[in-house]
Amino acid sequence: MLKIAILALENCVHSSVTGSFDIFAVSSLKWQEIHGNTKPFAELSIISPHGAPVTAFGGLSLSATASMEAGEQYDILIVPALYGDMGQVEHRREICELLTIQHAGGCCIATVCAGAFLAAEAGILDGRKATTHWALADNFRTRFPDIQLKAEKMLVDEGDVITAGGVTAYLDLCLHLVRRFGSVELAGAVSSTFLIDGAREVQLPYCSYSLPKNHKDREILTAQRWLENNFREPVRIARLASMVALSERTFLRRFKKATGDTPTEYLQSTRIEAARRLLEKTTEPVEIITCEVGYEDTSSFRRLFKLHTGLTPTAYRKRFALSV
Repeated sequence: MLKIAILALENCVHSSVTGSFDIFAVSSLKWQEIHGNTKPFAELSIISPHGAPVTAFGGLSLSATASMEAGEQYDILIVPALYGDMGQVEHRREICELLTIQHAGGCCIATVCAGAFLAAEAGILDGRKATTHWALADNFRTRFPDIQLKAEKMLVDEGDVITAGGVTAYLDLCLHLVRRFGSVELAGAVSSTFLIDGAREVQLPYCSYSLPKNHKDREILTAQRWLENNFREPVRIARLASMVALSERTFLRRFKKATGDTPTEYLQSTRIEAARRLLEKTTEPVEIITCEVGYEDTSSFRRLFKLHTGLTPTAYRKRFALSV
């Protein structure tokens, strides 16, 4: 029988703790149904600093069943999603020490969303692959440059440490753990009970391109605004550079430094964002949308759209279309 602990921390996302607990509790019932015995799949604990209740994000109180200081060794320890300033996590040092000790003792550390920051700070992700919420990717890469961040992935399993992307990725994570430590049959039974789709592999369909404007390069800001207002038009680097009175070489260097993209990459991302909004809010054919966002060849647009979002335009519309 597995010993699974779920951390309860101040400002954690309540559902990533209680939802995970529910999935494993049902897994135990399904395990007994499948195997016809009274031995459950897992022994569950919710642990917190000093065993005290914590206040989750949104203000709900969350009770613990055990203390982090109890010295219990677990088979799986789940770090929940956290919301807010990662620099202000209470009991940070103690949490990192707990993760290090549990990991050294053979525990599989599994994190949800921003929980990956604590695993990274504990040092158990050094030189390894990991994921976190796509919107936290830049912050994560800056703070932990030695970790191979795969922010496009919903789940990264490195054997003794598993990281999951966004907040609701706890569903993907728990189902993965049930399959890995239980069986495919058990995972299927849990998936059917909770109506969990176990096929989510990437975060790309959910990612929204952020247009960086917090730099102080006025000339590049001018070029960015022009690209965003004229993304349907053909773009010439020489024209953009001339517009802001820079040489092409200087313009390209400063644009990359300010935005992290080349002008061509920036233009493509701007066009794809426009296409996403049109797919969500209109019923226009893909061929029309192709032209409206500045492309001529529909086949090329489809390939580029899938590269950026992980879905074809048609599949994206089916998943995210609003009522129109």
